[in-house]
Amino acid sequence: METVLYLAHTQDDGTLSKGALEVLNAAVDTAAKLSDATLKVGLIGTDIQAAADSVASCGASAILGVSGDAFGVSRYATDTVAAEALVKAADATIVIAHGSPRFARSLPGVAKRVDGRIDTHVAAINADGGNMDIQRWYYRQRMVATLSREQRPWIM
Repeated sequence: METVLYLAHTQDDGTLSKGALEVLNAAVDTAAKLSDATLKVGLIGTDIQAAADSVASCGASAILGVSGDAFGVSRYATDTVAAEALVKAADATIVIAHGSPRFARSLPGVAKRVDGRIDTHVAAINADGGNMDIQRWYYRQRMVATLSREQRPWIM
């Protein structure tokens, strides 16, 4: 049984960006297409209440959050600790996060800390029953690869 964690950080006003909301749709679709998968939401920011309210109807079984003044600004140390805590609290096997510079910096460290694997620049997620793979572009977007992993947690 897979547990899909949607991971997002808030903007300065406490809401989620358009890109983050698009990734939420991908996480919801992935959880729906995997058999026996659970969707959870993890939010990081100074005040996450507005973001939590905006995603409350997405069908997640839990909304987890790390908030406070230290988590409002992009810093490797605080972002890594917050994301690691959310991955562990959710008992996530698949983590889907927005490809922001903030997460591009911190999520490789999170993967190392939770003994997981990470794939970046994911262009598509394909899930069917118990199988899942991703597509990503290489070499100036001239080659596309389809990848799957057995190692969990899998961060993308």
